[in-house]
Amino acid sequence: MRAFVLCAGRGERLRPLTDHLPKPLLPLRGRPLLEVLLLRLREEGFHLVGLNTWHLRNEILSFAKRFCARYPELVLEVFEESELLGTCGALRHAAAFFTEPTLVVNGDILTNFPFRVVYEAFFRYGSWCLMFCHRRAGLNRVRIREGKVVGFGEDHPEGFAYTGIQVVSPEWVAALPEERDLVPAYLQLIRKGLFPHALVATGFYWRDIGTPESYRELLYELRKSKKKFP
Repeated sequence: MRAFVLCAGRGERLRPLTDHLPKPLLPLRGRPLLEVLLLRLREEGFHLVGLNTWHLRNEILSFAKRFCARYPELVLEVFEESELLGTCGALRHAAAFFTEPTLVVNGDILTNFPFRVVYEAFFRYGSWCLMFCHRRAGLNRVRIREGKVVGFGEDHPEGFAYTGIQVVSPEWVAALPEERDLVPAYLQLIRKGLFPHALVATGFYWRDIGTPESYRELLYELRKSKKKFP
């Protein structure tokens, strides 16, 4: 199984922390978040992981070199971007990596939901793309009908939140339009009748570190937790 972790963004809202460290390398109990994600992927049977990088790329490259020396059983393939390409631009840029269905994970989230469950669900749904969603106040912008993503909008009590975890097929990556970001690209595909399927779950831990507030909340939750990670 293979996965792809998105690591290229500037992390503007987290400045000045991200002036010196890419967002995926921010520490959680002494470990970079990216290390936590990669070790989870290794434990769940993923053997090849792609990383994209742009902002402070040398920090990601140095981390990848150290990680591979410690965990040679997990192969990392890094895709350097000459400019920031956005989520969909990153997938198109690394299209050669997507030779089979691939788990794609935002590099700024922490969750205890099994990645492998999302990956295996992709094959049951029989879609080109499977988006993993849940409910999260303030983020419920995904519209789902009959198990498919049919649009995006403002936060709504009947909407769903995208977790930053999806599985994409080579066909989906090849079909992506010339858009940088996920929402405008996926809306174009939806208008063409290509609907991502949606896996929805509840009752699991999920947190992103996209803002100083959410990063502080995550660090607080880790401090009070009896386990090293939720």
